[in-house]
Amino acid sequence: MGVLHRRQLILSIGLIIWLLMLARCVMHPNESARVHERLEPTSVHAVSASSQPPESIQITSEIASGPTLDASRFGTLRGRVIDAVTWQPVQEFEVQFHGTQRTKMGDEAPGMRTFKSADGRFEWEYLPPGKWMVTASAPGYQRFETSGLRIRGGQTTAEIVLPMRPGEQLRGRVYDEVSGAGITAASVGFRESDQGRFEGNWRSRVRVTTAQDGSFVLDGVPPGRVTLEVSASDHAARELEVAVGDAPPLEIGLSAGGTIAGRLTAADGVTPVAGMVGLFRVDEGFGGSIRTTAAGEFSFRHLSEGRYELTGQAEGGSIAHEIVLARNQHVDGLVLALAAGHTIRGLVTGLSPEDLERLRIMLHRDGSALSSYEGVAVDEHGAYALHGVAPGRVHVLADVTMRRQIARTIEVPVDSDVTLNIDFPAGARLSGRVTRAGEPLSGVWLNPRPSVEQPVHIYGTSTSRNGEYLLEGLATGQYVIWVGNYRSKTVQISGDTVFDIEVPSAQLAGRVLEEAGGVPVVGADVDVWSAEPGFAPIRLHDRSDHFGRFSLAGLEPGDFTLTAYKPGYEMFRSRIAYRSPVVDMTLRMRPDLGVRISVREAGSNRPLRKLVVSEKIDARNGTNLQLHLDDEGVGYLPSALAGSVLSFLAFGYVPAVVHEWDGAKLDLRLEPEEVE
Repeated sequence: MGVLHRRQLILSIGLIIWLLMLARCVMHPNESARVHERLEPTSVHAVSASSQPPESIQITSEIASGPTLDASRFGTLRGRVIDAVTWQPVQEFEVQFHGTQRTKMGDEAPGMRTFKSADGRFEWEYLPPGKWMVTASAPGYQRFETSGLRIRGGQTTAEIVLPMRPGEQLRGRVYDEVSGAGITAASVGFRESDQGRFEGNWRSRVRVTTAQDGSFVLDGVPPGRVTLEVSASDHAARELEVAVGDAPPLEIGLSAGGTIAGRLTAADGVTPVAGMVGLFRVDEGFGGSIRTTAAGEFSFRHLSEGRYELTGQAEGGSIAHEIVLARNQHVDGLVLALAAGHTIRGLVTGLSPEDLERLRIMLHRDGSALSSYEGVAVDEHGAYALHGVAPGRVHVLADVTMRRQIARTIEVPVDSDVTLNIDFPAGARLSGRVTRAGEPLSGVWLNPRPSVEQPVHIYGTSTSRNGEYLLEGLATGQYVIWVGNYRSKTVQISGDTVFDIEVPSAQLAGRVLEEAGGVPVVGADVDVWSAEPGFAPIRLHDRSDHFGRFSLAGLEPGDFTLTAYKPGYEMFRSRIAYRSPVVDMTLRMRPDLGVRISVREAGSNRPLRKLVVSEKIDARNGTNLQLHLDDEGVGYLPSALAGSVLSFLAFGYVPAVVHEWDGAKLDLRLEPEEVE
């Protein structure tokens, strides 16, 4: 298998694993989830703190601050909330803490407080030490978020300034399409249209519950276009794009949705088989799986229209079936007859007993999203067996969850079983300490990337409280280590290698602001890559925070292309010569919708909702964008990409290529890939 194909395979399988984990989080929302956050900023936007307390403080909830508490164990946050446009104080607001790592008080955030203050200042005492995500909300303003805020015991933070951008109200009613009655307790949330369903802090998005008559009010909605997420019990969830402004109240109808139900059977189509059935929404990129009853029965209800892949798996075989479900369509009595096949068996060696317990063997076919969705475990000796594998080319993945994985590609013959033994080489150890300005960085993720692709993929690891890390099983060779968005110098790994990493505060940093004034552009993607052939293949990325800040580190002297982009703004693109650190750069962005693009499925003419755009400039990689299309399959491209070769990719579809795009509107029809 070629290097490029192997990389694509690992990435696609990694995506599937991520989707599985994500689906389980969705299906089991009470389970804890790992939060991957940007590196803690070296400083916050600080101003001199006032010695005067707020005029009045109304407490909604708080931790007890009685005499039994040891104040030295807790910290104090001081801040000031202002209007991002006028720089005048916001006088009434809510501040809420969300935990991002274990603290001495446990994982739960200490709560939320409502403050009233003439100068917008607030002070919150007795906060557990640790890293926190802090949000501020106020009527008429968009919610402000900042992550990686460090609270230290016995210390008071410098006053942080939280600039709140004006927001608007969105009113409406959710009703049942059959009866016309308002739906009580429906959930209504929103996200900016450039964000995917599971991007960012999707669990903590603003959501409201409808009143008894189905009415709702969303406050602090950003101007422009947003995606509403609407769901209710016994109804199909719905997403719709709306323009925020002076439009009349929305009327949002929900239906019971569609159904896909049937039986899992043996190859004869009659004998019931108990097993797993998975349903993957191809055009949305997520899915889940359920166990059948003892009689092989399964049912997925309240489904939205779209393109689905339905898979069945049991010891007797596997099956994949594609369904294009129309709105409110009911596909009942479906028979998933397992395809008779052969067995792939073998022995996995080179792993510790602990890793063997975490090991899963999975099967993947080209063009299919959910083949062998659950995977199989190995016994205490490392032996495994995959039954009912149909003949043809398959990829077998041995994955030690969130540690390392090996992929093997084999041809299953039509007339015999296959033996495939998999050995994890012992490899080398890499350890060290990660610091910034000599202080340990705890809880940051390290990702090793070899200069030459290796047969074993290493997931990475997180630093300890003291900033220490350990990576095992690495193949001998040269690597760079990514610490968040920082790219380390190259290290030669062999045997037991110690490599300490000092993360610089910043090498290229600044703020992304609107064209006029000081209003921050939040969520702009800032990218830097080598501008000339022969330069080190450096590509760095960051996303501007709620202050508009970005920070890039890991640059070497040379010529680079710098871009900043957020849908709704014209792309900033400039060639820069980097020689020494720049920490006060200001990037100005002008509002601009961009060039319209319409993307639909060839044949059915169904709109697609998600698209990846990859640019090539003179055979070199340029910008990569993920476009989120509306419910008509419409999105917008930045005009700065004109003149380049653009590739358009969507999961489950054949890529389309436009050579030397002339900047005009595009109308694309993508051909579905066939499921083997």
